[in-house]
Amino acid sequence: MTVVDEYTTQDGTRTRWASVSYSLPQGQTAEVVLVVDDANHGDGYLYVDGEAIVHSTWDASTGLTNWISSTPEASELASAALVGLAGGPGTELMDAFGGESQAFKCSAWGKKVLRAGKYIWSGVVAASAGVCCLSAGAGCPLCLGAGAVAQGIGADALEDYCD
Repeated sequence: MTVVDEYTTQDGTRTRWASVSYSLPQGQTAEVVLVVDDANHGDGYLYVDGEAIVHSTWDASTGLTNWISSTPEASELASAALVGLAGGPGTELMDAFGGESQAFKCSAWGKKVLRAGKYIWSGVVAASAGVCCLSAGAGCPLCLGAGAVAQGIGADALEDYCD
């Protein structure tokens, strides 16, 4: 299930967020959330059954920072979530987040959303692949392959703006 929305805070900050939830092979539910505001700041999260596995933060002045869970099951959960994300859920999220309207993509607001979203998506995917590889051993190529596919999905969707 994919959800997208925009809102303006009391201080006038405009924010766009989107999330996608999908089932993993072992029955857990994964969710990826992207949040971007017009101050060129945003966050991305990967959750499995409500537990944060990855958190990426983008700020134009400080760049990208990532946090990954250190729980023992984080690597296995990240692997399943990343492989799942590289399929339909990743495309659904990017389609919803980027919007279909050229008017949005070409607006100053849309350009900020897509540019910041590109960095946040990249951070979430790279950190997920990293935590996946921590204990995957021989399974690390699967993590990296799924990460490359997911990165491609984001690049295709989030680089589609006007200059």
